[in-house]
Amino acid sequence: MLDLFASSNLYVKIYPDEMEVTYLKDNLTIRRQASQKFSSDRMLIADFHAAEEHLKSIIKELPTRWRSHTMLIQHMVDLGGGLYEVEKRALRDISDHVGAKRVFIVPHTDELSTEEAVHKLAMGLKGGAFMPPDLVT
Repeated sequence: MLDLFASSNLYVKIYPDEMEVTYLKDNLTIRRQASQKFSSDRMLIADFHAAEEHLKSIIKELPTRWRSHTMLIQHMVDLGGGLYEVEKRALRDISDHVGAKRVFIVPHTDELSTEEAVHKLAMGLKGGAFMPPDLVT
């Protein structure tokens, strides 16, 4: 039976003016520099619209047939002080705008392997606490 509510699992890493998206089912990764800058010296997502369009363009290239996604999203550069509320909100909103139904924010900059990302998503979807509750939407 076709599951109309199924979603694809994506691991999104955000760098200054660059994003990397891994489709976890096939371990397919696309990393691309943005044609329009979205970062500043103080924030990785300073231009929300440019970041959103960049992420959408990468996701369109993935072989996922689902329009909704479960997303693990992570800043890969600490610009000082960890994630502020406005940055968490930007990550939630950008994820929502590109079709994420569930979003899990990784609260550190340590890169995860594909296996670790799959494990974190599985834990999060089962209600496991692998990160502070304010980082799950």
